[in-house]
This record gives sequence, structure tokens and C-alpha cells, in this order.
Amino acid sequence: MIRVLSPEVINQIAAGEVIERPFSVLKELIENSIDAGSSRVEIELEEGGKARIAVRDDGRGMTAEDLELAFASHATSKLTSLDDLGAIVSLGFRGEALASIGSVARVRVLSRPADGEDAHEVRAEGGRVGAVQPAAAPPGTLIEVRDLFYNVPARRRFLKSDGAERARCLEVLQRLALGNPQCGFRLSGTRSIQLEPGETLRDRVAALFGRELAASCYPVSAERGGVTLEGLVADPDRARRDRTQEHLFLNGRPIKDRSLSHAVFEAYREYLMGGRYPVAFLFLTMDPASVDVNVHPTKAEVRFHDARLAYSVIRRGVTEALSARGRRVGLGEFAEAGSASAVSERPLPATGFPDLPDGLFGRDAAVGSGFGKLPDRDRAIDRSVEQAPPVQAELGRGSGSRAESLFRRSSRFLVVRDLYIVLETDGGFAVVDQHALHERVIYEQLLREWRDGNVPVQRLLVPVVLELPAADKEILMTAADALAKTGLLLADFGGNEIKVEGYPAALRHVRPKELVDGLVRDLRESGVPRELEDLRERFHSAACRSAVMAGDRLSDDEIEKLLIAAQKLEHPDNCPHGRPTVLNYSLGQLERFFRRRV
Repeated sequence: MIRVLSPEVINQIAAGEVIERPFSVLKELIENSIDAGSSRVEIELEEGGKARIAVRDDGRGMTAEDLELAFASHATSKLTSLDDLGAIVSLGFRGEALASIGSVARVRVLSRPADGEDAHEVRAEGGRVGAVQPAAAPPGTLIEVRDLFYNVPARRRFLKSDGAERARCLEVLQRLALGNPQCGFRLSGTRSIQLEPGETLRDRVAALFGRELAASCYPVSAERGGVTLEGLVADPDRARRDRTQEHLFLNGRPIKDRSLSHAVFEAYREYLMGGRYPVAFLFLTMDPASVDVNVHPTKAEVRFHDARLAYSVIRRGVTEALSARGRRVGLGEFAEAGSASAVSERPLPATGFPDLPDGLFGRDAAVGSGFGKLPDRDRAIDRSVEQAPPVQAELGRGSGSRAESLFRRSSRFLVVRDLYIVLETDGGFAVVDQHALHERVIYEQLLREWRDGNVPVQRLLVPVVLELPAADKEILMTAADALAKTGLLLADFGGNEIKVEGYPAALRHVRPKELVDGLVRDLRESGVPRELEDLRERFHSAACRSAVMAGDRLSDDEIEKLLIAAQKLEHPDNCPHGRPTVLNYSLGQLERFFRRRV
């Protein structure tokens, strides 16, 4: 039998599309405040928004008659006819937000019109709406949302930690604050945010993402066919390993569009290494009638009537902006930077069998007493080797094991491209990836120290101060106590800054900025760890960043110590990410290859 669903069920179904987590609620409420012409918006969050979200503005406000329809489905002041739907200029327009929020939370709306004397309030709880009551309030609107998903336990169980939810709310605030500089914002709490109305884009970027990033940005300006582009793009040196800092706006609305993201990436292509993505703050302005924003309930996806025009404007504008990079840095500076980071190469003849470097074959196999220094990188192999436990029979790798036979001390090896170590084994030869093997050595050292509850910490005489986006800082500071157990000591330094006061001694040569950026990315993807055991996953990326890289030249003694360290590993055959550390080839394979054996 077909039945018409009740309004409560309809609103909960709609809430499943519109309201995903606390950040979804905050997005809808801030958009309403901006659409109301507010010059200031104040925000309060409790337990990352799970317990309470409060948004107060000084906008136009609502009358008692407006409040009677505040929680009605598809009730809105932003559209009056079908023609309005074809040229939307407001951030919201569906009339679903408050009805959806009111069906899954306890909500209070208190409002007073800007030109009125009387204020009123109305409450909703689980879809049940109360009567409008007189109240006292300044001009504007206050909306309080408490106990999100209190009546939908299945949804509430999927919410993340307080810190993770607050970080996502900060990301929403960042996007909306960037797109609406005419409005001021204030987020209260331990790590507050204060943005004044009328700030320039560069000022907003500095306040939300750090002064250093803002100073590295190039202005973008382009216009073609009625499409205008303004904004800032960061120097390619500021590129990240993800797209989280690529911000695109259309007529003030934050949007996501693969085609436009591709246009930005194409403009940066010649400046970026593989796996790196640009940082950009770009604002398109065009006739609202030439774009459809009524595509998805979240209103982040759009359709252009002429997508090629928007693509070309962005690509050309960003390309022209980046051309200023060559004028900023002279040839002499490039030459100096190049020479400082250059890695020497072992020359090989262009043709014929190469002459082998002296000392690689038939030399004394004795291990040297120490390591030399590599250009710009202090090697930590010696410490990793010295602190590794001795090979134990109970590890299941007896004297005849595969790992020990592969990684035995050998007086015969050859280095290829300062990355691969080719060495003779009892039954043939092996090819070792020096980065992958050193990564495994460092990872097991970190893991061993952590399990023993004794992670040696390299404390910094002068702490390193880093600027971070507000959301990234929130993620790190929420996890600060847990990270301290792994040896990473962080402290709040106010504003967008944190202090790195110390980090694991095994990672002492890693740049703090690289280490912190990697941790933020890991924590963003997997969430702040609820259990200490989850922290072991953080050692994967830390070990990768601190291991010797392709092109790092190791001395003969360093190579021998690395191979010896492999005998003491629990799992020597793979790096922490699963890539093999060694490939073994038998003499029989060689003989078949050269047709000495059928």
C-alpha cells in the first residue's frame, strides 16, 4: 500500500542529504546570516559542535510571522518565482536547512528585525515545532542547535572526536570567510578567530592560513567574455600533497569543480613535482543566469553554460600570475639555490661497460667507525643500527633464513644511481632499495622505542615556530597530548602558530615543517587517534621522510652498516608501506637468461 510520508519522516530523509555532521549545520547557519546582510557573525561550538552550535548575527532579522514558518519545509525568503531559480544570487535558496536541522536536534531561534522593537523566539525538537513566543534580544538573529542527532543514534555513532569535528567546522568558516570579506567573523573558544569586516583577501589569507603564505602569493586578475577572475595563488614552493588548500569561488559561493581544478593544475604543471598540488584562492564572477547552482543539496556543485570559457579564464589568469615568479627571483639566485641542493653524480661512460669505482670489489670488509656527512642531510643510519637489537633466533630467522642470507655482510657490492645497492649473495645476487631499507630500519626503531615507553626526544634549544591554517592547527593541538607520547612536543603559540619544542631523536634531521605537514595530512585522513595504539601508524610517514632518498650518496661504511642493520629487523623484506626492500636473483636465473642453461 502506498502512503504519504509524515512531515517528520520527510524532514529526516532531507536531513540525511543536507546535514551530515556539525560542519554541515554550521555551513547552513552562516550562509543564512550572510544572506541576511550581516556585517558581523559570532560563532560558539561545544564539543566540536556535537553538543552545541550557536550562530549570532546582526542581519535583517525575522518577524513573528517569519518565525512561524522558520521550520517549515521549502519555506524561504530568497526565492519568489520560477524566474528567480534561473539566476540565484544568494548562498541558500532551497528552504530545507532549518527544517532538516530541527528534525535531528533541539533548536532555538531568537530574532528581532533590524527596524523593529520586538523580538520573538521559536523552538523545535525532533521535528516538533513549538509556538512563537515574545522574547528580548538585540537586532539580528541567534540560532542555537543542541544535541545533534540525539534522536538518530545510528548517525551520532558516526561522529568523530571533538577536535576532528571542530577542525571541519573551521574549514567551513575559512571558506565562507574568504568568499565574504564584507562580513566579520568571531569564533570563541580556546583557539579563537577574529576577522574584521572589509578586510582584503590577503589580510584574510594571513589571518586564516598564516602571514608567510599570504606574503608568498601572487595576485591574479583576468577578464574575458563577461567572466572576471580575481584572487591569489601561492608560490609553487608552497605546494602541498593534497588539494585541501585549493579554494574556488563563484559569485562568492565556495564551489568544487574538477574542470576548474584541472585548469589551475595545468597552469602550475611546469612548476610542480609529481604528487604536489597548488595553493590557490580564486574568485570567479559572472552573470548568475549563466550558471546553474541548483545541482545538489549541498550547493557546492555547479554547471556552467560555457564551461570552456571559465576554464580558459582561470588557466590564463593563473599562468600570467605565475610569470611574476621569474621576475621575483633572478638568475643568480636560481644558480645559487641549484648549487646548494645539487647532488654529485658518479660519472659513467656513455657507451660500453662502465669502469667500476675503486674500492668496491675485493676490499677489506671491516666496518668503519663512523659516518660522514651528506650534503644538507645529517645521516641517522648509525644511530638506527647501534640501537637495533641483536638478531634473535625467536624471531623465526635462524642462521639459514632468507633474510639473513640476503642481508649478510658482503665485501662485494655496487651502487647504481645512488639508490640501488647490488650485492653478491650465496646463491646469486640481490638488489637493495636503500631508501626502502633505511625506512624500515627507522620505523622499527621508532616502534621499538615507543613500545618500551622510552622515546628519546631531541629537545630544541630554540623552538621552531610554524604558521598553519586554523583548521590544521586545531587538528594538531587536539592530538598534542597523544603525539607527545611518540616524542613530538607541540605547544600553542597563539594565532595561527604552534611551537615545535622537540621531536623523536631518530628523526632529528627531518625539517619540522615537513614532519608537521605530513602529520596533519595523516590526521586529516584518519582522524585524531582515540587509542594510543593508533599512533603507530604515524611512524610510517615519519620514517619515510627521515630515510635517505634517491640521489643521497652513502659511503661504503654507511652501506655496510645499513646491510648489517637489516639482519636485526623483525620484517626486513618490506618497507612500512609494503614496497619490497630487496629483489633476489638466483644464479640459475642468470644462467637461463644468458642461455647457459636450458
